[in-house]
Amino acid sequence: MQYLIKTLFGLESVLAQEIAMLGGEQIEIQNRAVATVGDKALGYRLVYQCRTALAVLTPIKTGVVQNEQQLYAIMHSISWDEVFMIDQTFFIDIVCYSDLFRNSHFLAQKCKDAIVDQFRDKYGRRPSISKDGAIKINVFIKADQVIISLDLAGAPLFKRGYRLETGPAPINEVLAAGLIQLSGWDRKMPLVDPMCGSGTIIMEAALLSRNIPSQYWRSDFSFMHLNNFDPGLWQNVKEDARPRLSGAVPQLIGRDINRHFLNLAKTNAAKAGIEGIQWEKGDFFNYLPQSKMGMLLFNPPYDTRLSLNDAIQFYSRIGDHLKTNFSGWVAWIISSHLQAIKRVGLKPTKKIPLYNGPLDCRFVQFEMYSGSKK
Repeated sequence: MQYLIKTLFGLESVLAQEIAMLGGEQIEIQNRAVATVGDKALGYRLVYQCRTALAVLTPIKTGVVQNEQQLYAIMHSISWDEVFMIDQTFFIDIVCYSDLFRNSHFLAQKCKDAIVDQFRDKYGRRPSISKDGAIKINVFIKADQVIISLDLAGAPLFKRGYRLETGPAPINEVLAAGLIQLSGWDRKMPLVDPMCGSGTIIMEAALLSRNIPSQYWRSDFSFMHLNNFDPGLWQNVKEDARPRLSGAVPQLIGRDINRHFLNLAKTNAAKAGIEGIQWEKGDFFNYLPQSKMGMLLFNPPYDTRLSLNDAIQFYSRIGDHLKTNFSGWVAWIISSHLQAIKRVGLKPTKKIPLYNGPLDCRFVQFEMYSGSKK
């Protein structure tokens, strides 16, 4: 079977590594996606375990479309009753990059009509359509090429199921997981998020260090409603991925100056049954490390959704505090304030372009050496 796994810009190489570890073959990195091939069990594993995947698609039809009627015909040519039952609900997700079409809503309607008409003609009744439909069908159009795929997950995979509430500027779980893997964190050294907000980065680090599948808390996926769903195989995949500790749990510290955000983080961790995280209220600029080495990984305010009185001064203070008090540590900072991050005052050892939602960001590494004035 062919699979196309979607991700965020900049995380493609990390996702490719995950796919290889899960057994994917013929791996091909694309823009914001990675293609691979494998059996049905691989599809289940990709959905259940990939930390940097947004969606797992399996193509079922390709073709050429130059107008809405041709799109209808291609959709109608698929034997949909072999894919799902008439009592299931479905939803069409259209992604269109083509000057041939102007209205994606109308395209989605034509796709729905093709499926509904086929069921009605064959059975005298039709399945229902819902945004929360059990079956999610992805239609991707680029120029005059169309790829029709089944979205095996349904709801986006950044929706882990462990977060009850978030702060005003939460980081996407997939991005948080990608940051951790891009940082090279070894799952052993202390990891601190000194501006943790509702705790997403530290929570994703806890899942990774405890080998907890990213979708451990979700109980429903689109593939479970397909005609070819194999419950026994799915049970085996979950059993093989059962959380297993491999050594001591690393020190994980989430700090924030805002008590409300910190309480949200604690609540989310408690809901997930994750113990052992140190949640601390406090200002980063008063925080001193308790060990000789470790990693700081944080997402400071960008002066967009969370405002700063003086962003340049704020980032300069971050650099001063790192330089003075964190000798032997590594710091990773993601920010869209590209001017302010230059004022950290430390020479970056790595700089990775990423996006946080629509915001063009840089994920920057700083290494603090003893006596360094970099």
